[in-house]
Amino acid sequence: MNVVDFNMIVEINELLKEHNIDYNVHTIGGCASCGLELKQLGNDYPLDDIITLINQYLSTKWLKVIPQDDNPFYLIVLSKFD
Repeated sequence: MNVVDFNMIVEINELLKEHNIDYNVHTIGGCASCGLELKQLGNDYPLDDIITLINQYLSTKWLKVIPQDDNPFYLIVLSKFD
């Protein structure tokens, strides 16, 4: 199952904060296996760069995210083996 747990979300949000990126990651519908949502808190930042940073973190967990086609702020969680 491709799940980003609560601790991973906290760590991703800390990583974004450390890089001065004014976005947070949240679970969609309270279910991390359903995907993640990026929420902008302040200044714009390139979404591709944010996704790259998140994927660098997730690569240690054998996971990755890709943006949903119709809404790039919704991230689909996948196994790196898919």
